[in-house]
Amino acid sequence: MTIKWIYSSVLIAVFSLLASSCGNRQQTIEFEGIYADAPHGMCGLYNPGRGFRLETALDIAMDKDKPGKQLEQLSEKYASDSVSLSQSYFYLTFLADKELTESDFATMQAYFDELRRQGKKSVLRFAYEKDFMGRSPIGPTAEQILRHLDQLQPILQANKDLILVVQAGLIGAWGEWHSSIHGLENSEETKRTILEKLLSVVPQEKNVQVRVPEYKNLLKDSPELYNRLSFHDDFIVIRPDRWDGDMHEGTAHFDQIVKESPYLVVDGELPWGFWSVGADPDSPSAGWIIDGMQAARRLFLQHFTSLSVIHNYKEQHANNRFDESNPPRYSMTVWKETLINEDSLKKYHMPVSSGYFRLKSGEKTERSVFDYVRDHLGYRLELQSLQMPATLKAGEENPLKLTLINRGFATVFGEYKVHPVLIDTAGHVTELTAARVNPIDWQPFDPTDSECKPLLHTIDLTCSLPQEITPGNYRLGLWIADASERLMYDSRYAIRCANGNVLWTVTGKGRYGINVLAEVKVEKT
Repeated sequence: MTIKWIYSSVLIAVFSLLASSCGNRQQTIEFEGIYADAPHGMCGLYNPGRGFRLETALDIAMDKDKPGKQLEQLSEKYASDSVSLSQSYFYLTFLADKELTESDFATMQAYFDELRRQGKKSVLRFAYEKDFMGRSPIGPTAEQILRHLDQLQPILQANKDLILVVQAGLIGAWGEWHSSIHGLENSEETKRTILEKLLSVVPQEKNVQVRVPEYKNLLKDSPELYNRLSFHDDFIVIRPDRWDGDMHEGTAHFDQIVKESPYLVVDGELPWGFWSVGADPDSPSAGWIIDGMQAARRLFLQHFTSLSVIHNYKEQHANNRFDESNPPRYSMTVWKETLINEDSLKKYHMPVSSGYFRLKSGEKTERSVFDYVRDHLGYRLELQSLQMPATLKAGEENPLKLTLINRGFATVFGEYKVHPVLIDTAGHVTELTAARVNPIDWQPFDPTDSECKPLLHTIDLTCSLPQEITPGNYRLGLWIADASERLMYDSRYAIRCANGNVLWTVTGKGRYGINVLAEVKVEKT
């Protein structure tokens, strides 16, 4: 009797499990990377807060009638390079001994407004002195800098969603902490005081970048400030040079950046091409070309988020006008001609995106160093798989599990909301509950792993559908939106995943930028 009862109970449990499985059948969708011969497979993905950046200079006192003109011109010139950032010099040159006025702040705000119109964010630097040889004829005292910083806090706070990072600037030629007219860079106390003040006025969630690690180390005894300080390497030349800030490989500075950079926004630039390539006066075209593969390795090891696309590429100078039909052979031009393959990257444990070095047929191919750097600066989110019910039930919580790998050099910086969404046949978007996840945690690899094996990140999503939703066919999408209220509904500030079989769609008159994951059916329970 007992045996029969146990046997019957087991059968009932099995049938119940089978019935449950049939009613909630799961499916797994696999995603692929972008093959080289896919449509637009050789183009860069436009994504916010990462990649190549422009360089613009705005004199706050002198450029009041055209604050966004240079940004507009350069955005057009570099449109083919997938640029979503601009280094923004705000020069206070002729205001050093003056209080900043409403007119000055209006000029700054007009620039930020143009930045937003362009769909870009800023790598922001305040500076005073523009000249170097013979020093600038005018420059601020430390007291004047500190007074201006107090005044600047409100505009920094008001535009924090458009600012990726703030560079220390302020001191010396171009804000590079050398050659200041008052010798401010010669006082450790002055440098420390200015850094502390800058960190106090910049929004707490933002990093502040310094030129070399020794400046960061001034605040070693203040961990809460020290941990917000990052780096901008303004002289990436690979081989040792007296101007490189002692940051070439094998130095303590180099190793410090490698160690700390996984958690910080890192920026940099090559030297000007007219200087490095023209370093040999007897043969300007055969001058100092910055090695592309070793530069890519440096950017990878030090987790660079951004890099100037101006320096050593399409740069223009008064005596050296850029000719599109016959461009100078600057370093980045040579990078476009320098091919790399999967094996050369794996040798250095560098990220290799799925399909990146292959054709759709499976045949191997090569890519240029320029393309590789463009595509892997900052983050590169590559979806791997999605587990979900075969049908979604109205009035129920429908659990989804999505996995991804970050194939970029760095993690995602900034505040984002990760939403599943449904798109109906008319293009109307239904926003579903945001995932409890922070994209800053999507590191490319464990920083302690010497082999740099890619990490698999899992996102648990819930499609909580209202009972009254209309049954029928929908597209299920992933919307990674900027958390800022004024940028959230601008598709240019949403993150696009690097997958060839994931459709990127902009809908709602540009409100949404959505990664379409699957066609789904919604049924009533």
